[in-house]
Amino acid sequence: MSWQEYTVFLLESIGIYNRDLMLHYYRKVKKFMIWYKNKFNTKIEDIPDTAEIKLESKKKVISWRRIARAIEKNDFYLRRLSFGQTKNDDRELMELIHKWDNLLNRTTLTDDKTLQKIIEEKCS
Repeated sequence: MSWQEYTVFLLESIGIYNRDLMLHYYRKVKKFMIWYKNKFNTKIEDIPDTAEIKLESKKKVISWRRIARAIEKNDFYLRRLSFGQTKNDDRELMELIHKWDNLLNRTTLTDDKTLQKIIEEKCS
């Protein structure tokens, strides 16, 4: 399976359980790709499956592996793709937490400290 196929698989898998979360990731990834297209004229078909790991970790290049890893790590704000936390994202997160509160609990695996803090506050 290529990293591109794996990214699609992750999005589809998330969509089985939570369509709203899948659409959130889809919108952010689409915005990421549009930015690269406008800035570097990189079309979707030109996105490499992988790039040099050092460049990926420094957020200098686009790759399907970088996108898949961000989704895989439950990076809600997609900081791994150079996004920041926005008010719209916060509002969307609170709506998701309210709607899917049975799925977000202390056992939710995430590296996102902000998301983890919100989950901890919800569970207290």
